[in-house]
Amino acid sequence: MKSVRIKDWKSHKCRTVPIARLLFALSFITVCHPGLVAQESDSVSSSIILDEVVISATKTESFVRDVPTRINLLSSYRIKSLPVQFTDEYLQYLPGVNVSRPFGIFSSKSTVTMRGLDGKEQGRVLVLLDGVPVNKADGGSVNWNLINTGDIARIEVVKGPGSSIYGGNAMGGSVNIITRKPQKKFSGMFGLQYGTYNTIGGRLALSGRVNDSLNKGFYWGLSGHYLQSEGYITQSEADQAANPYIVKSNMKEWCGGVKLGYDFKPNNFIELDVINFNDRQGTGEKVYQPEGNTTDHDTYHIRGKYHGEKGDADWNVSLFYFTEDYKKVNEYMKDDYTFYDVLSVRTDLGGLLSYSFKLSGHHKMTAGADLKQGSVDAQDVYFTSTDIVDNRGKMNTLGLFALDEMSFFSDKFKLIAALRYDYAHYYEGAFIIETPSGETSFMKSYVDSAQSTYSWNALSPKLSAQYRFEGNNRIYVSYARGFRPSVLDDLCRSGRIRGGFKVANSELGPETLDNFELGGDVMLPFKIMFSASTYFSLGHDFIYYINSGDSIDMGFGDRPIYIPENITGVNIFGIELELFYDVLPGLSLMANYAHAHSQISDYEPRNSEDQVDLSGKHLIDVPANMVSFTAAWSNRVVNASLAVKYTGKRWVNDQNVYDEIVGSDQYPAYTTMDVKVWKDFRHFYLSLTAQNIFNIDYYDSKGAVCPGRFIMIEAGVKF
Repeated sequence: MKSVRIKDWKSHKCRTVPIARLLFALSFITVCHPGLVAQESDSVSSSIILDEVVISATKTESFVRDVPTRINLLSSYRIKSLPVQFTDEYLQYLPGVNVSRPFGIFSSKSTVTMRGLDGKEQGRVLVLLDGVPVNKADGGSVNWNLINTGDIARIEVVKGPGSSIYGGNAMGGSVNIITRKPQKKFSGMFGLQYGTYNTIGGRLALSGRVNDSLNKGFYWGLSGHYLQSEGYITQSEADQAANPYIVKSNMKEWCGGVKLGYDFKPNNFIELDVINFNDRQGTGEKVYQPEGNTTDHDTYHIRGKYHGEKGDADWNVSLFYFTEDYKKVNEYMKDDYTFYDVLSVRTDLGGLLSYSFKLSGHHKMTAGADLKQGSVDAQDVYFTSTDIVDNRGKMNTLGLFALDEMSFFSDKFKLIAALRYDYAHYYEGAFIIETPSGETSFMKSYVDSAQSTYSWNALSPKLSAQYRFEGNNRIYVSYARGFRPSVLDDLCRSGRIRGGFKVANSELGPETLDNFELGGDVMLPFKIMFSASTYFSLGHDFIYYINSGDSIDMGFGDRPIYIPENITGVNIFGIELELFYDVLPGLSLMANYAHAHSQISDYEPRNSEDQVDLSGKHLIDVPANMVSFTAAWSNRVVNASLAVKYTGKRWVNDQNVYDEIVGSDQYPAYTTMDVKVWKDFRHFYLSLTAQNIFNIDYYDSKGAVCPGRFIMIEAGVKF
């Protein structure tokens, strides 16, 4: 067999490599790193997943196999093949990731959590877009509809606390969505969509480079999507019988994005991205207003990035500005008619800096800092009375971190140590009622026009190590601490919540989680890759809404008063298992199982009036068991994929007791099956996606039902 001599980029030593193996490596780079080549392959081998490069785990480029933690990677091919509509839905097929999008395309709010954490709290998982955080400081949530699926190059999911380099919100893990960079002088696509409930949509993407070079010169990209649907009735039959004003929950949204950049030379570039998103979601109730109750999210997201590299050093500088005008129309008829509008202006801005350098071929240091500000300025304006309810507040956060990577014994042993310090300052908080009437008089005692300022800090260490055996077989162990900051909504807004009334607590501190983990990967016979992880997490100062012992009459009877407090300890134990099997060229199978046992270990009542003891109770909305199976088949005739997802039972409420709406103390388990069939011609493409093909009904926390079977057909051109 003919061979060539090449230089190993890590050891800087030359070695002889068979030409066949070199050609295979080049084909792998073509598939997994489209940024290095002009053409992207239509398939990817799951057996080489550990040889892919990621940046989220250490903020520098590293092979998955070299990072002693659990990382799930969604390549461009897998993104293309999965039968989904929105970005967050890609994640539901990963082990231990809980995606709550019960209304499909009609969900104005989706939540992604992982590793046994409360399924209603997005703020415990950090979401990044090209390395820039997109969790809102006001509530920790993420607008997943903002991200155009056609712009995504890959998605990196790092399991376990990532606060040692990313700070707040990375308590359960992080998701980094990496967008495409233009590769050709000119390329594009345009597609039209039609689906269930008279759903109509379209997608457009154009991109190019000023010259033919991939490593020098200007590049640009334009993208957008539009979607509207007549919708369906989401409420249960009992709610429909009790409320004569129920109508279909419909939707309309559009999004446009612009990317501009300049490559100075390989791995040295500057880039600017701008996204504008607008939507209107009908929430299924109409009394007098033309469109009934609706929500809007008018959003601008701007981020700039400079990446540089010289010798053994590289650096990243990112700036971001995010503003969302959240608008909501509320009207309802109880004893009389009530109508008011909500306008909440949410703004997040900041900058991130990281610098990495090699001390030797086996020793790398990374350090960085970031500064962020989050603010909210919200008003409830009543039209059936004189009331105007204001809440506002700001939080500044400064973070400093350092990370040390060391390799020993010819890179077989890897050690990573990281430490981060965060300081947060809350100020200019207020809760005000202007010209109050009987509509809001029950809130008058909670008015605070000048809340006290409050500061807190957090220290987040991480230590992980792994040993690599032959090939990609490895075992790793890690300890990490993560935290979630208190959100502005809990700090400065008092108001109605489901089941009662919430009082703001401007002195909430962060909640923390200590995670201990053991995992590994092994290549089995027939080139089957098996991965396993087990973890045990200890949560401290978890934020819970605690019954104050008092009640309040909000106009329709007494309701309990709740206050968010740092009072709860949590124990979480989990297991994650994965199998990857390339049956034939073009045919890949993936299966996984995840178990999570999440239990409150220590509950401290706020006062003697609180008779509830949550010790020993399970966290709500956490599936104890999840199983998924996906199969993707790429061939010359037609491409197809199948995805099956089992979601186990989840506890309905904090006390784990019978719920009248659900009719049980737990939501029932359910299984869904999704399929996708697509064909790429020379300049045309055609695809059909069918979600929940057996029309299984499942429900959200308010008893609203999912859309059932949903089919979308798309046809378009590419050039």
